[in-house]
Amino acid sequence: MSAIANAMYRSIKPFLLMALSLILVTACYQPIVQKSAISTEDLGVSAKCRVVQHTLGETCIPTHPKRIVILDEFYLLDSVSALGIKPVGFAPCSFCIPSDTLSKFIANIPPVGDIGAPSLEKILSLKPDLILGLEWQANFYPLLSKIAPTVMIENPEMSGFKKTLKYLAEILGRSDKVEEILAEYNRRIQKFQQQLGEKLKTKTVSILGIHSSAFYAVRPESRIYGQVMSDAGIQFVRAYKDLKSEGYNTLSIETLRDWDADFLFVLQNYKRHSEDLKLMLKQPLWSTLKAVQHQQVRAIQLDVCGPITANRFIDDLYNYFVNTL
Repeated sequence: MSAIANAMYRSIKPFLLMALSLILVTACYQPIVQKSAISTEDLGVSAKCRVVQHTLGETCIPTHPKRIVILDEFYLLDSVSALGIKPVGFAPCSFCIPSDTLSKFIANIPPVGDIGAPSLEKILSLKPDLILGLEWQANFYPLLSKIAPTVMIENPEMSGFKKTLKYLAEILGRSDKVEEILAEYNRRIQKFQQQLGEKLKTKTVSILGIHSSAFYAVRPESRIYGQVMSDAGIQFVRAYKDLKSEGYNTLSIETLRDWDADFLFVLQNYKRHSEDLKLMLKQPLWSTLKAVQHQQVRAIQLDVCGPITANRFIDDLYNYFVNTL
């Protein structure tokens, strides 16, 4: 082989190997998505599968799945753990700060790539009989469905953790646990309202994310932490009513005073947020805020994803306000 041919072979070899891997996955694992029940003996499940509806259509899943892979370490992990299910694999988030509350539930569970780039090879090696993903991961659905029945979950932030919990409980055969889980959540909410409701009636809260020399806000109803705070009776500043997008609304530093509140929470969910906050502290306008002057600014990691983290969040809010008001 000539030197030129040899160099060409070395340059295209990685692409040939990648193509071969995808061909093998496609050839060996045909789709297990049908509209009628099919036998799942090849998955080691004696009962027939059943069709469930999800955000990308419908999938026939095992009646009692045993080996579940989740493409997430927050929303799906929270709810399946609350239901007493331990997945065989999960997809971590490389740019997020891990949740201290949920970390114990993934101890000794192998990761399968990243939340934004799941590893088909690692998922395949775990021999799952069900894969659970989030609707924003829809691009991976066709290939994942060739490995095992795959169900994509509607955005838990928009639908709320209660709806997500009930849906997962239904498809996983754990609906009997939902009432107990939500009763524990409601007990915490009632305690919060009984102890702090009157004291917080005239107080307002803002939750802001800092990005370089600007900041952003999100409608409380489109985030689980906002839904929990609303359940607890916490009042938000009026500026939220003017937000146009359900997602992140980037705002100019000149509008910062509109977001002044009795209590200001600053998001610290991502690794970059600490440096962004340091830059904001240097802004002259920052020091004019009432919450800053009264030392009522709290940097907080709002990883509220499901019933487990929602309960912890209520406890944290309770302890904070009891010691502050």
